Amino acid sequence: MDEPVRPRSMKQALSPEDLLTRAPVWEALASFWLDTELPDHDLDHIARVLAASPFTIEQVQAIHRYEVTPAVSANLFSIVGEWSGFNSEWLNARCALFASRRHSIWFRTRIWLQTPFINFFTTRQWEQVIPKIQSMRLPQEK
Repeated sequence: MDEPVRPRSMKQALSPEDLLTRAPVWEALASFWLDTELPDHDLDHIARVLAASPFTIEQVQAIHRYEVTPAVSANLFSIVGEWSGFNSEWLNARCALFASRRHSIWFRTRIWLQTPFINFFTTRQWEQVIPKIQSMRLPQEK
């Protein structure tokens, strides 16, 4: 028997395997929203985590846009913004919540409207991290 088709706006929870796969990606991408400049060694770490993930660069950028950004972007507007890192348990719960909403047309519209804000704060980091990911994913020559 076929499973019933769900409307795209319904919340869809991630499987335990999805949560385990996404958690390090969420934690790495959340660094873009810390209230501090990211030094090269932090950008290298982020690139290593993302390169080791099973996600394409486009998928990683979508995870950032729809799951991480709504979870932590308000940090930059807090008077006492987090600068050393987000609590992993809290971050994973928040990102999982937004991941379950990512197929909602209303949620996607909200994110689309925030695109200039997102790009303003993260374009420079992406410009530095993407080439690192690409070089780490190149097949090693013997």
